Amino acid sequence: MVNLDFGLFRHFKLTERLELQLRAEAFNFFNTPHFNNPSTGNRNRSSASFLQITSARNDERQFRFALRLAF
Repeated sequence: MVNLDFGLFRHFKLTERLELQLRAEAFNFFNTPHFNNPSTGNRNRSSASFLQITSARNDERQFRFALRLAF
C-alpha cells in the first residue's frame, strides 16, 4: 500500500515578535484507492462473487489549509 502525503509551509515575519505561517497540506495526494480484502463470506468457488473485492476504504484525497499566528 502506497500513500503520499504532501505539505507546504511559508513563514512571514510581521514584526519582531509576530510571525504568520501559511500552511497547505494534502493527504493521499495522488488519490490512490486502497481496496478492502476480498469477500470470504461466500465459500462457493463456482459463485460469481467468490473472492471479489467489493469495496474500498475511505482514504480519499483530502486538503487542509491553515493560518497560524505565533507571538
